[in-house]
Amino acid sequence: MSDNYSRRTFLSRSGCAAALATGAMQGPALAGGQDGKKIRVAQIGVGHAHAAGKMQAYRQSSEYEVVGVCEPDKALREKVRSSAVYKDLRWVSREELLNLPGLQAVAVETRVRDSLEHAEACVDAGLHIHLDKPAGSSLPRFRKILQTASGKGKVVQMGYMYRYNPGIVFLRKALAEGWLGEVFEVHTVMSKVVGAGSRKGLAEYPGGIMFELGCHIIDLVIGVLGAPQKVAAFSILFIN
Repeated sequence: MSDNYSRRTFLSRSGCAAALATGAMQGPALAGGQDGKKIRVAQIGVGHAHAAGKMQAYRQSSEYEVVGVCEPDKALREKVRSSAVYKDLRWVSREELLNLPGLQAVAVETRVRDSLEHAEACVDAGLHIHLDKPAGSSLPRFRKILQTASGKGKVVQMGYMYRYNPGIVFLRKALAEGWLGEVFEVHTVMSKVVGAGSRKGLAEYPGGIMFELGCHIIDLVIGVLGAPQKVAAFSILFIN
């Protein structure tokens, strides 16, 4: 590390960045869209683990107007319909949702196995989408959705919230400005206890827990080091 970017300099700037990040997180919400009008958004699906949290964020934000919600699965729909998060919202079919007047964007919050089907319908209808991760289980279909969206000038936003975490934003700045020198190795940990029931559900997807949580880590590492030229995987067996 050069004299200009000493350990003391890095730690000093880290402290300042942390204070600024805390202030930013506690600051007031933005005032709305670029033209001062709220973004008209709808949600398809309530089966994703983040569905309720995303809906709550939309409803509490001054930037969005929630104009409808759709859940094709009757059991899931009835389970959440009377909850505070979804109270007084307009429930519609997917066809009705895609044709809501002035609709601009759709949050796809279905169960993962169903997400690409609904994402594709939204993009085909000329709508921006927020697609929660993981992006389904078919890479060719996901690529097709991205190509269609690009051709229509629409945005596909993935639910990788760690990209915008103040700590990660600061880390990218530190890397870009050379405070850490040349990065050649990364060690990561995703600290979350996942119960047996959830693991059983994840078993239907290739990669299991890597598919569900490891994608966050992979996304951040690729953001630092770029796409890998080769991948070699190995398993570690823990015995109590």
